[in-house]
Amino acid sequence: MKRDPRSTSRMRRLKPRQRKKLRVGEFQEHCFDVELVFHNPMRGEPYHDFINDFFGALEERGLLGGGFGGREPFSETEGVIARIERGSPSEQDREAVIAWLRARPEVVDARAKDFKDAWHGYGF
Repeated sequence: MKRDPRSTSRMRRLKPRQRKKLRVGEFQEHCFDVELVFHNPMRGEPYHDFINDFFGALEERGLLGGGFGGREPFSETEGVIARIERGSPSEQDREAVIAWLRARPEVVDARAKDFKDAWHGYGF
């Protein structure tokens, strides 16, 4: 059985160096999920160009995207956004990402979900 590194009894026993290594407590990092719906199903070069532009915009803000795949043609997709360096994206980052996506002619709807623990919040 795998232990939850975020449990309060375990957190009391961990030293700051250990909390930093596990990214828990004051060193916890967050991410958020994004869901996209396209006007028309996309495949091939148009989709790859869109994703390259999107990831370029993310990198300008110091963010990194992952996922955003599925089965072609893509009528919708989803992925996760996190910081490139240590730390968490801000609420302004989340709003800027959604504003950028909604400004694109290919996108009908873009939604960001709530922040969650980037390292221990997915429960795989």
